[in-house]
Amino acid sequence: MTSSPSRFRGLFIPHVTPFGDDGALDLESLERLTTHQASIHGVAGLVSCARIGEGPVLSVDEKRRVYEAAGKVARKAGKLHIATIAPQSTDEAIRLIRDLESLPVDAVMIFPPLLLAWGKVESELKFRFFEDITRATSMPLVLFQVPVKSYWYDPATICRIAGLDNVVAFKEASFDIDLFTETMRQLERAKASMEVLSGNDRFVAESYRLGAAGALIGVANVATEKWAAMDLAAQQGDFDKAVALQKELAAVKEIVFSEPIVEAVARIKIVLQHEGLIKTATVRRPQLGVSEEEKNRLLDSYRILKGNKFRPSDRVAVAS
Repeated sequence: MTSSPSRFRGLFIPHVTPFGDDGALDLESLERLTTHQASIHGVAGLVSCARIGEGPVLSVDEKRRVYEAAGKVARKAGKLHIATIAPQSTDEAIRLIRDLESLPVDAVMIFPPLLLAWGKVESELKFRFFEDITRATSMPLVLFQVPVKSYWYDPATICRIAGLDNVVAFKEASFDIDLFTETMRQLERAKASMEVLSGNDRFVAESYRLGAAGALIGVANVATEKWAAMDLAAQQGDFDKAVALQKELAAVKEIVFSEPIVEAVARIKIVLQHEGLIKTATVRRPQLGVSEEEKNRLLDSYRILKGNKFRPSDRVAVAS
């Protein structure tokens, strides 16, 4: 199985995983949510079981059911589907990826194993982890820069990993614009074909100006149409419009990702429940959810955003 890196451009949504009041998977809500997201012009694909999708608290069997359900929706809509895994060893990564080869999955995003953040880890270990995987499977892979400094890949290591045949994209979510800028500079100098998807919701629009091919951001579960409009504007080189849309989205982004950030999933689910896209805003422990006061504040902010409808001048023309 092979994929061209150029397919991995645009806005990718790491969708939430809906649960019922009893905490079980709500596949009906999942299908409704992902069908809605995949139908939006400017959305390039869906990402299952990432952090926003509560991958860390899902069982292997539950993840497989989510991959299959979301993957079918993406395929039907003609969009890409990326499955997320969080292996703790090379063997586990290979085993999980080989299982995904039989599912509607176009690429696999890999959360770095804990060992990659254990003290000072040489770049060779990080590179060999991916090299071993690419030798065992032809599944397209997505590298993930976790927003935790001890996990970071330095630009030189990223460039080495980018040189592996089936590493097709890189979610850069360091939230460090200097590191992002230097990484983009070195990738350009190395003429890397791997696409960069910004995970930095604080400077998404600026990421495009620096060379990002798209975005993979959890906050795009909320006001998805406007995040997609930002991507379309940036893809057409209208960075001023992209920046203006980012400023318009700033209020909701700030409240969704206010501290404690671990409760961002709960806040997103509250909005999606309010929109009628999922039945409940249930999250799994150890997440605790948010207070009624915070819920009301969040929804007030969201209503203001929704009330600011697109003016005709905001609409982005579709490139022919």
